[in-house]
Amino acid sequence: MRGETSIADSASNSRGQLFVINHHCRNGYSSMVITVHDHIVEALKSVYTGALTDILDGLGLVTQSLSHEFLPIGRGMRFVGPAYPVEVRPNPLAVSHGKSARGLFEMLGSVPGGHVVVVQMNGIEASIFGDLSMTALKAQGAVGAVIDGGARDIHLAKEIGFPMVPRFIRPQGFIQRGDWVSWGRDPIHVEGIRIAPGDYVVADDSGVVIVPAEVADQVAEAVTKLTDKETILRAEIAMGMNPAEAFDRYYVNEEVPADYRPPTTTSASAALAPSAPEPAAATPSAGYRGPVQPGDLTRRAGIEQLEARGLDVVALREKLIDNAAAEFTTYYYYTILRNFLAGKEDYKAITEDARLEDRSHFELIFPRIYELGGTLPFDIRDLADRAGCADAYLPNTNDGKLTWGLSTGESFSPANATEILTVLLEAERCAVRSWWEICDMTFGKDPRTYELAMRILNEEIEHEAWFIELLSMERDGVARPSGHFKRGGVGDAPWSRNRPFGDG
Repeated sequence: MRGETSIADSASNSRGQLFVINHHCRNGYSSMVITVHDHIVEALKSVYTGALTDILDGLGLVTQSLSHEFLPIGRGMRFVGPAYPVEVRPNPLAVSHGKSARGLFEMLGSVPGGHVVVVQMNGIEASIFGDLSMTALKAQGAVGAVIDGGARDIHLAKEIGFPMVPRFIRPQGFIQRGDWVSWGRDPIHVEGIRIAPGDYVVADDSGVVIVPAEVADQVAEAVTKLTDKETILRAEIAMGMNPAEAFDRYYVNEEVPADYRPPTTTSASAALAPSAPEPAAATPSAGYRGPVQPGDLTRRAGIEQLEARGLDVVALREKLIDNAAAEFTTYYYYTILRNFLAGKEDYKAITEDARLEDRSHFELIFPRIYELGGTLPFDIRDLADRAGCADAYLPNTNDGKLTWGLSTGESFSPANATEILTVLLEAERCAVRSWWEICDMTFGKDPRTYELAMRILNEEIEHEAWFIELLSMERDGVARPSGHFKRGGVGDAPWSRNRPFGDG
């Protein structure tokens, strides 16, 4: 590959640098090798972030910049370098000060020179970098930091000379508020953008752009052409040419003035000086290309497109596992609840519809988890613990711990119909809220998951209405009809059932 450095020539090859990154894992430290291409870094240094996003748009990567919530510290800030991803997670049990602080300094000491530290804090409302961290990172040779979280000691940032782009500023520190997940090893996601070790980060006063390593060579080649075109266009307009005429001539038709020479300065007018014209390089058609390379089995175009539209695929996948676990466990709990509605056969029939349709919801959604690169827990106990809704225990059983049956002498139900219907109703309300959240996450970004979630949501809304009707009459003697009529069959699941071909 162009500019790639091997172990044998890493000391002498000026086109690239090879970094061996030692990172922490469960069993100690291990290493991974990342090649950084100097020609790519230099090309990215020559272009501002706005032009860079135009190039990425042309490659089909339409959402590679972070939002306005990220705040460059100070004016005139700019840094470029390969990403060094770091991830932490909240720990409500409070990690010890020593463990938390030691992890921070181990991470700081692992950052290779020339890299940009990109931190995913997963919602921890505190600051991970302050004056000591900035000092350490600068000493390591890091060129900047992007933080999906907080930074502090901002009054010292200019004095230290280490540029940062945090999401917020807050004096409260990270120590004892979170655990370390990984650094320098695994990709992270920030606002749905995948950032892997070796991807390139470009930051200036306008914001932050991520250039995936897979397309960095293409981007570097396109930078020179775009810079030339915009320099000519800007200079001609400044000298009085009609903007539309200049656009057609120099941007669309790619004409080159006879006195044009490639710029060696940021001044647009300096590019128009006597010299031989240089032909512009042709830009290949973007077509339907993307970051996933031919034959690559480790990444999915289906995920690439979701991330390009700003969807946090990891967060979606985890939420789907939580919801699938809730549907699976609810099917089990509804089996118990239904059996204790003895003497209320109409209640039992409606609960059976809801029970079997919840199983259908699990069957409908779990393949999507695997399509998104995830997996269900291998242990059913872990699955139950992941359920996004509270366990629907039979009332008056001490959260399901009490036994019942002829062997223990019980001759009466531990719960009456009103208590059981209340549990059923609240379980359905949790399901409505959970699936609506999935719909909100995926609307306009992930039509496949949205369509599946909507089918489930439609039935959950019906279930809520059924149990409102039954509880209203059973407890309050008030009619609040749900519009429920018999399904085509028990548990027919008219919205969510996966029907074979030919099954009307």
